[in-house]
Amino acid sequence: MAMADRITAGIARRMAGLRDRAALWHHSRVIHGPARVTLGDTDCAVVTLMKDAEWHIGPFITHHLSRGARHLVVIDNGSRDATAAIAAGFPQVTVVQNPMPAKRHESLLRAGIARQVLRGGWVLFADADEMFEAPLLDGAPDALPRLTAYLARHGYTALVAQMLDLLTDRPYRDTKALDYPASVAAFDRWAMGELTALLYHAGAANPLDWFLRDNLCDDPGVRLLIGGARRSLFGEECHLYKHSLLRNRPGIDLMRHPHCAGRVRVADVTGLLRHYKLAGDWQARDRASVAAGLWDHAEDAKRLAAVTAGDDFTPDLPDARPYRGTADLIGAGFLYASDRYRAEMG
Repeated sequence: MAMADRITAGIARRMAGLRDRAALWHHSRVIHGPARVTLGDTDCAVVTLMKDAEWHIGPFITHHLSRGARHLVVIDNGSRDATAAIAAGFPQVTVVQNPMPAKRHESLLRAGIARQVLRGGWVLFADADEMFEAPLLDGAPDALPRLTAYLARHGYTALVAQMLDLLTDRPYRDTKALDYPASVAAFDRWAMGELTALLYHAGAANPLDWFLRDNLCDDPGVRLLIGGARRSLFGEECHLYKHSLLRNRPGIDLMRHPHCAGRVRVADVTGLLRHYKLAGDWQARDRASVAAGLWDHAEDAKRLAAVTAGDDFTPDLPDARPYRGTADLIGAGFLYASDRYRAEMG
């Protein structure tokens, strides 16, 4: 590409970015809770983007408050169910409605609205079907502030979390009608599956490496996980890692890709996102997603194509074992914690 063409393309991209940010402000409407929240140095606010998530939303909020989240920002992306109304029942929640299509604007919606509402502190990004756990602090009511205090103490500005797909040995017909808390209890198994672990800076081996180009990760024990149980079950090449927990300060790119932040120093420990993608009536959810064309990644279509057993399908694997918490996952090599983290937090 000629120099003039590159300059023209760069200007066009910047103009498009400005238009998108202006549209974000124009279309965002706070319908519940404070429009601005100032966080202390170790305070953490959870930010989630949801659409038609009434099945998940109550337990999702309760879980993260129970781990010490100071506040939650729920971005309602055009729900037609009770998602926003349920979220508005919690005083520690801000609900922002924005109908811009997540298929195109996912990162902008999450990071842009986080910056609109939150000042200072830390931001934890999590999806409706994810429940965050701080390593070695499972269930502690101050888990999040203790974790952020550790990160701040050692100069880290980001923590990579790994998504762990929870499984069950019960067939789909027995679990699809369960509510979310009952599903969490039923999905009590996990498996390594066909897992790939990449170095943080893996070059061409990682399709998302470009997004990590200006990040610092000085602990080689931190790996980026791909595949796992859903690769074994459905052939999905899913990126299990996310830069989920981030210092909310100028200069940090909170979400330049749904899995990647920018200009951060990555911690010497990885967090956990308990992932309940296969809980409840997930086949119906995937069919609705495919019909609406909600996403380009085609993971929902791949899952549906791989499930030929219908109601007899059981999301389990031969190497599955009971889920016993983050210490067990560190011992198995799914999560990582440095000796310093273990000494200070264990």
